Amino acid sequence: MIKKLQKIGNSRGILLEKPLLKLLKVDEEDSVEIIPHEDGLLIKRVNTESAYHHISRKHRKSLDKLSK
Repeated sequence: MIKKLQKIGNSRGILLEKPLLKLLKVDEEDSVEIIPHEDGLLIKRVNTESAYHHISRKHRKSLDKLSK
């Protein structure tokens, strides 16, 4: 699938059509993670469990300090 960048305000974006969102199993309210990859970008659906684990690993020291 080839997509063209579209102007959105002062930025550029790519619109993802419903069939593509359905393939990703993403609803309008869901979040996606965009990860730079050697050949381009990887778009992944974010579920709350994986987001929690990622944040807790990344900010473990700060979260431990806050809990005291």
